[in-house]
Amino acid sequence: MSTSLTQLRGLVHDHDLRAVVSDLDGVLRRFDPSLWGELDAVAEVPDGTVYEAVLGHQFLDEVVRGRGTHRQWRERAASALVAAGSTPEGADAVIRGWLSSPARIDREVLDELESLRGARIPVFILTNGTDRVPEELDDLGITPFLGPGRRFLLNTADLGAAKPDREAYALAHARIEHELGEDLRAEQVAFLDDSPRHVRGAAAYGWHAVLHRTE
Repeated sequence: MSTSLTQLRGLVHDHDLRAVVSDLDGVLRRFDPSLWGELDAVAEVPDGTVYEAVLGHQFLDEVVRGRGTHRQWRERAASALVAAGSTPEGADAVIRGWLSSPARIDREVLDELESLRGARIPVFILTNGTDRVPEELDDLGITPFLGPGRRFLLNTADLGAAKPDREAYALAHARIEHELGEDLRAEQVAFLDDSPRHVRGAAAYGWHAVLHRTE
């Protein structure tokens, strides 16, 4: 078991935790890191161009706060690729390749989260996500893990604020209280994320925050 999962288990054991919150991408859901280089070749652009046009696009900050759609983001990413030297056909091929790129669930993480659920600790997923997240999770086959009506999914596109903004943790905490039907102190929640910035934001809010690293 990874050190971060061991640390999370220790927090549950040593503190009066009433909920655990896990990130999605980079923790529970993982992608092949070679994808971006392959897509650079498809677009015939310098290394790193596709990553910057897609995940580095400033409009993504709007999308994960519910102020834009995944479709709008895709269109802007394709335009950025053309501006960077790709042909329109190449940019379209890149976007299709990105959308169809396979993701996988980290079984070790999922097993640990399910184990916590088995110990009667509610587990939520907090993701800087888009309006397409429910569809993506359906495709991965883990919708049952999200509970009836996806009650355990905290998607920032729905919340209206994104990590590491303090408001995102406050809104997520309020949703957790609503779903559990009880008031929780911030220190009764543990948080797992692979982003140091997001971990610092959660810790500043008062959650027990653990930086996830794969080993």
